[in-house]
Amino acid sequence: WHSLARETGRLGHLYSPDAQRGPWPWFPYALDNGAFSAWDQTANKWDESRWSEAAWKRLLFWAQAAPIRPLWAIVPDVPGNAAATLERWERYARIVARAGIPLAVAVQNGMDTATVRGLSPAPEVIAVGGDTEGKWATAEQWCRDFPRVHVLRCNSPARLEHLEAWGCE
Repeated sequence: WHSLARETGRLGHLYSPDAQRGPWPWFPYALDNGAFSAWDQTANKWDESRWSEAAWKRLLFWAQAAPIRPLWAIVPDVPGNAAATLERWERYARIVARAGIPLAVAVQNGMDTATVRGLSPAPEVIAVGGDTEGKWATAEQWCRDFPRVHVLRCNSPARLEHLEAWGCE
């Protein structure tokens, strides 16, 4: 992975809380928030006890102290829950902004362009999340509506080709 990142400039790493290493000059990175691991996709249920605000804040501190800045950081969200994600935006977005890291919003099923454009502070990156069906149903639209879009949980070469054609980052 390191060689491909260095030689192509087309790979990066999304670090989760307590799983960061590096950073390396040839391997761009962004920051996850660890929320996905606290979500039961089948039941669409969030388990707050499986998410650590302290670990997330340590990740931000690590990035602030690192010699290479992250591309962006996903503000804590609640996967599968648009309303709770918007509440968390209000609570956590300014923390990321004060850290000097570009903000990414994890859009969920039911969120739309107008809602995201109304966020304050404004996100610089759209991280398309939500359930698998909703994510792939809306990813192309997010790419049309915003200049910087990342689609979460995309590990398929065929899907990567679609994302590249849509202008996804």
